[in-house]
Amino acid sequence: MFFKSVLFSILTAIFMLPVVQAEESPEAAAPAAESPNPTEERIRAYREQFDQRSKDAELLRQQHQAEMEELREERQAEISEVREQHQAEVESMRSQRPMRGQRPLTEHQLAMQKYREQQAAYVRQQREERQALVEKWREARQKQQEARMDAFLEQREERLLASIKRQEEMRNRAEDRHNYLVENRDDLLKEMLDEQVDIASRHEELRLQMEERRKKMTVMRATMRDMGPEERRVYVEEHRDEMFGKRAAPQRPAVRPAPPSWVQSPMRPPVQQMVPGR
Repeated sequence: MFFKSVLFSILTAIFMLPVVQAEESPEAAAPAAESPNPTEERIRAYREQFDQRSKDAELLRQQHQAEMEELREERQAEISEVREQHQAEVESMRSQRPMRGQRPLTEHQLAMQKYREQQAAYVRQQREERQALVEKWREARQKQQEARMDAFLEQREERLLASIKRQEEMRNRAEDRHNYLVENRDDLLKEMLDEQVDIASRHEELRLQMEERRKKMTVMRATMRDMGPEERRVYVEEHRDEMFGKRAAPQRPAVRPAPPSWVQSPMRPPVQQMVPGR
């Protein structure tokens, strides 16, 4: 219906366009004969034709819009009527259908109902058994955690007791040292004083030795100042020990120990350990 109305509007506009142009052409030709300027007349005629076409198009649009409104209203009325009919049919079917309690059950329905009740009872039983197992597992886990906590606390208590005994032994040892120092402080103080005197004497002896070496160095430096190269070399060789100190005797490198028997290959003789001095 909608496409028919649109097609009718388009065909009407096509057929009415030449008629409108024919009606407007004499009116446009008459002033053209009177007007001295043909360009202005053509512009005026074009404007009049455009205005007329706009009016016709507006009329066609309004007519088409009115037709579309009528079609829309008709369509809405049809849809509402169909919906009401469908709703009335559903209500009538619902009112005519008997209730579940009023209708007798067949053997198959009774069997299915009994099967559903058995399944529901089985599911409830399984759920209760699972809950009982969960409760047992939870109680066992709680007991296990309590046993582990008791064992941990007992171990901590044993460690603390061992620490207490160790600290007590260290306290007794410190008290014994204190008592020994108090009882023998005079002897210990005398030993420490003697030890400090010995240390001071040893350092003084070393200082005197160093002072003697320094004086010798001063004499040798003054002696070598006016010597020639060859004479200086001979003098240095003669007094090398006094200038640079005695050189340590060369030591033999440490002998590498023989590898263990399980490392040595059975296909070759064992490595003999080198004896120093040969």
